[in-house]
Amino acid sequence: GVKQDKLGRVEVDHKFATNVPGVFAIGDAINGPMLAHKAEEEGIACVENLAGKHGHVNYDAIPGVVYTYPEVASVGKTEEQLKEAGVKYNKGVFPFAANSRARAMIDSEGMVKILADAETDKILGIHIIGPNAGEMIAEGVLGMEYGASSEDIARTCHAHPTLSEAFKEAAMAAYSKPIHF
Repeated sequence: GVKQDKLGRVEVDHKFATNVPGVFAIGDAINGPMLAHKAEEEGIACVENLAGKHGHVNYDAIPGVVYTYPEVASVGKTEEQLKEAGVKYNKGVFPFAANSRARAMIDSEGMVKILADAETDKILGIHIIGPNAGEMIAEGVLGMEYGASSEDIARTCHAHPTLSEAFKEAAMAAYSKPIHF
């Protein structure tokens, strides 16, 4: 039969193949967070591999969202993980209370936090608590997927007034160039 780990999850290789020839597994059946969007990425990668292409999933760029009030979204490393690994990092935080759109919506609880490598400025983690956090995290996922720095995000024009300006401002703060806070 198909080999499982101690927790009953199906064991797969980097191409999602099990120990049984012709049997593949993805999503909640294998190790990792039980997220529909993770399973979708794995499904696409698995089929690409079957078609002879190079399918892969960047597990460092899989976001998590908690649909509460306020919403919570994150991708990448936490400060605790970076400290534990001995990674030096810069932190940029921008509160929604200082964001024009959030104030106009009367929904200004929370903040955007960006963690970037202290030497390279590469984004290592993003954490958002506040309005539309689940939507806003996509910009961070895209940035992390392509190796963006906090300066890359900070120098990208963001429409005004939008919640996404808080993302830009947090990126600016991560490399010590904040404007509005």
